[in-house]
Amino acid sequence: MNNDISEDTDEPLVGMPAKDGKDQPAAVKPRVQSVARAAKILFCVAESEAGMSAAEIREATGLPTQATYHLLQTLQAISLLRRGSDNSYVLGLRVGDLIDGFRNHFSCPDELRGIVKRVADKTGETSYASGWYDGDLVSLSVETGTNPIHASTGQKHLGGFTHARASGKLLLALSDKAAQDAFFRSSDLKPLTENTLTTQEQLLADFDEIRQVGYALDREEYALGLTCLAVPIRLAGDTYALCVSGPTARMTRDFKKILQIVDNEVSQYR
Repeated sequence: MNNDISEDTDEPLVGMPAKDGKDQPAAVKPRVQSVARAAKILFCVAESEAGMSAAEIREATGLPTQATYHLLQTLQAISLLRRGSDNSYVLGLRVGDLIDGFRNHFSCPDELRGIVKRVADKTGETSYASGWYDGDLVSLSVETGTNPIHASTGQKHLGGFTHARASGKLLLALSDKAAQDAFFRSSDLKPLTENTLTTQEQLLADFDEIRQVGYALDREEYALGLTCLAVPIRLAGDTYALCVSGPTARMTRDFKKILQIVDNEVSQYR
């Protein structure tokens, strides 16, 4: 059989992101190899700075040469990839349809969106709301801060490095023991900075503190120079994390004021 695009396989879905940024566990196996390989190429291109050549894609994915070219031609034909001016492959226009669909499917409740907007306006810092969906941490609504220097708005999918994010730690702290155990079994608690909590014992102690004080902090655990506050907010039976993120110096200086603003906004949604 040709090593290209049509065979079923039990090959693990290596290289596809899981909720903690690791490869999918070996138990998760695609039924159709070509779909797994095409997705691997798309993720590879999406993570590049300005597209990739066919040779770079082949090297990065480890796919056979013939399969790589077959898949690149197919993905280009259906507009999920396109060729740039330098002949490198970049994401195609139809990826925009996927993005629009994702936004629709993971739409933020209007009430929550309004709260995020008010918090950003009142604090001047970047504010956002996150929630759990199928074991992944997802950003639902983001408002950029108005201060001259502010945190970036980030990406929609926040699943990578959940242990280093205030929103991830908050939602894990409020989860039951079974969910926490599942997280620790599947997660690589990789350090992103010298402040990242990298052991189960450290995180469980932090979870206890979060439940006691009612909020979570990322103290430069995800990125140096950046501090994030997350508080729980409950709407229609679901729990979300309402977050404020900004430069550490300003977040430290204005912490009490920011916490009071956030508490006032969520007090009726506890």
